[in-house]
Amino acid sequence: MSTKETANRLIELCAKGKFLEAQHELYDANIISIEIDGNKTQGSSNMNAKEQRFLDSIEKINSISFSKPLISGNFFSVILKMDVDFKNGSHRSIEEICIYQVKSGKIIFEQFFS
Repeated sequence: MSTKETANRLIELCAKGKFLEAQHELYDANIISIEIDGNKTQGSSNMNAKEQRFLDSIEKINSISFSKPLISGNFFSVILKMDVDFKNGSHRSIEEICIYQVKSGKIIFEQFFS
């Protein structure tokens, strides 16, 4: 799978709220992820656990959208916009630039900026 195909598939799944499915299908076993606050997660099982905790905290995703991917070699970036209600009663509008690195059709690195 090319970088463009990987990017389009990630956006397709995540736009439907299939975040864990996207990780299982597209993430390398040794994925490295860096959050906006600098927290680093390594390995697909740790990524899945982190994502599940996030999803468990959500009451409702009001909206989610992605820009078209911008691709350069084995990297791509997208802008993510998400409006979320959390189970603790809080509300958050999220807008992030997401950068991904792809190798052999799998995402090996991701980092988020806001």
